[in-house]
Amino acid sequence: MGARRILREKQAGEDDAPRVLPHSPSGSGGPSRGALLGRMSRELAACTQLSDVFRCLGQWAMPALGDWCDLDVLRDGMLQRAAAFRAPHGAIHGPSGGPPSRLAQRVALMGRAELLRGPDEQVAVALSSEAGDLSRLQGIGLLDCLAVPLLLGGQLVGVLSFATREPALRLDEDTLSLAEDLSGCVAFALETDRLRQALERSHHAELRAETLERELQCQAADFKTLLDVIPVGIAITHDRDCRHIRQNPWFARMHEVPLDANISLSVPEGERQPIRYLDTHGHALRPEELPMQRAAATGEAVLDVELDLEAQGQRRGTIVVSAVPLLDEGHHSRGCIATILDVTARKRAMEAQRFLAESSAVLSSSLDPEQTSRTMARLCVPALASLAVFYGRRSDGTLGVLSVAHEDDSLQPIAAEVSRHFPIPEGHPLREAMMTGRPRLIPVLADEPSWFKSRDEGLHRLRQRLAVRSVMLIPLTTAHGVVGVLALGTHARTYSEDDFTFAKEYAAHATYAMENARLYREAREAVALRDEFLGIAGHELRTPLTALQLGLQRLARQSATAGDAAELSKWVATCQRQGSRLSRLVGDLLDVGRITSGRLPMVVEEMDLSALVEEVAARMGPELEKVGCGLVLKLESPLTGSWDRSRLDQVLTNLVSNAMKYGQGRPIEVSTEATAEGVRVCVRDEGIGISSGDLSRIFERFERAVPERHYGGLGLGLWISKQIVTWLGGHIRVESEQGRGSCFTVELPRRVEG
Repeated sequence: MGARRILREKQAGEDDAPRVLPHSPSGSGGPSRGALLGRMSRELAACTQLSDVFRCLGQWAMPALGDWCDLDVLRDGMLQRAAAFRAPHGAIHGPSGGPPSRLAQRVALMGRAELLRGPDEQVAVALSSEAGDLSRLQGIGLLDCLAVPLLLGGQLVGVLSFATREPALRLDEDTLSLAEDLSGCVAFALETDRLRQALERSHHAELRAETLERELQCQAADFKTLLDVIPVGIAITHDRDCRHIRQNPWFARMHEVPLDANISLSVPEGERQPIRYLDTHGHALRPEELPMQRAAATGEAVLDVELDLEAQGQRRGTIVVSAVPLLDEGHHSRGCIATILDVTARKRAMEAQRFLAESSAVLSSSLDPEQTSRTMARLCVPALASLAVFYGRRSDGTLGVLSVAHEDDSLQPIAAEVSRHFPIPEGHPLREAMMTGRPRLIPVLADEPSWFKSRDEGLHRLRQRLAVRSVMLIPLTTAHGVVGVLALGTHARTYSEDDFTFAKEYAAHATYAMENARLYREAREAVALRDEFLGIAGHELRTPLTALQLGLQRLARQSATAGDAAELSKWVATCQRQGSRLSRLVGDLLDVGRITSGRLPMVVEEMDLSALVEEVAARMGPELEKVGCGLVLKLESPLTGSWDRSRLDQVLTNLVSNAMKYGQGRPIEVSTEATAEGVRVCVRDEGIGISSGDLSRIFERFERAVPERHYGGLGLGLWISKQIVTWLGGHIRVESEQGRGSCFTVELPRRVEG
């Protein structure tokens, strides 16, 4: 049997009040319909929240109206599931916000109740939604369903649907009538909840509005305080022509105008404030060229414009202006707002740092003290002074002018003449600065006679032409005392504390350069004195040593015919060895001077390196035998090339002597071989070795890796050997480990230019 559909429309003139019917729904066995409706009406009337409506429906509508209930509510023009109730407990089933059933949508659209009786497939279809839950509903076995619109004042507020699965709870027209009567109460309860929420939102909106008003008042007060104290100029205008510009206190103070003054330069000339803005070239800007006027006229931001400010006829510093337009609803300019930053100190600091960096490089370019002092004075003008004079000790020890510079080339000779005859008596500020090392700032040079005392009228007239009015005295102090005083003078302005600090920082850089120049000169003088001494000492020592050797040779010849020949020969041999040793030491000292001055003589000739090694070994045989060192030669012969024979002999002798001295009586090995680049000589010993920390310095002058009291010598042999090898176009290196001996390797090219 197919499903039977019953539609019911509300008759004209019917109100939304619940109707009391005289009997209960079919088969309910429960309270009468009137009692049930009255109870639910009272419960729904007492509902203050939507959750109360849900509780009432779940508790009283079932099972009187079925065991299945859906409540759909119209929200923002769309029907949405608010709650679903299922028997036996009547609790809310499933989340809210889901899609309504097809039956509920149809009832909402038509605005009339509908009852569908089954059993039939159409009941499951009617209760299904567009979300695709038909198959699930078909398995439940629903029998009947109904839906009634929730109307209030003729306006739909929702749909209330019921269904049954139990044969004892079949729905009929009486049930439909009860549901229609109940719908008015539910609609009234829903509207009550909506009004309550609207009232709460309104109340919250009022509270929020009051809170916002208080916050706006606080923000306005904070903003005003910020404008009063912020170290940034703020200017604002509300017209495109910038005829009237307001300002904050900082702006007014910087421009030296009253706070309520109109600072616009777009007004007639007679009404303008005494203000000018100059570009980087010193040209005053016209009113239409100013950033605020450009931003207001074009409607585009004008950012980071650097200008020089002139107020009351005086330069006030450098400012950076940024202006942005104020736009109306149509995005048309209605004025603009601008910020003004005082970057005078920052710009001066940047210029000072740049000047210090450049001046340091220039001062360091010369290591001549006189040239450095002239450069130091010249760099001061015009950055620090119009006149710069450096006073210090002359070569004769007196205090006087060492250098002078003036910003005006035409006045340079006058400044030099005045400075040359400038008297510095006892108690003069210059002399005090020289003696105490304390810098001094004299903002205004008022007492000119006490500063410049001279009976020469010509010098006085020249002094007046320089017109110095403000002076800074900056001593240049090193660890050895004050080397001079830099006197800086200007005629254009009064020196400030910032100028004083800048001058002291420059003096520190200049002192460093002066000290470097002095140390360089002293070092050169010391080197010259040392070389001169070594030359004289070498020549003075070689003369008696030569005579000593000749005499000892004659004694050696006579010892063979007279006296104890063996004893005499022994002592004579000892004297010869000591004489040779002294000769080598003197030769080393002379070679130091020659190498340092670049005058080491070289005589290049064709020779056999292996043959030279054999000669050195034969000559040093007695010494090696005396210390108990065996000598092993591993030579590749012949090994020819073009070198200085005597200098290579000196290198080989030094290396073998070094191995013999530190070899601890163990064997020494000397090897030669050809390489792809030239030849290689290795001298290896098994002695005390060299620590890793000493390897990097043993080829330096006067350096050794062992205590001098245990191993004699001047520490020149390896340094001289390295210089000779380098002059021959080769290099020398050492491989060693402490306690395991050393290996010195010399590598040379085959040919050396003579």
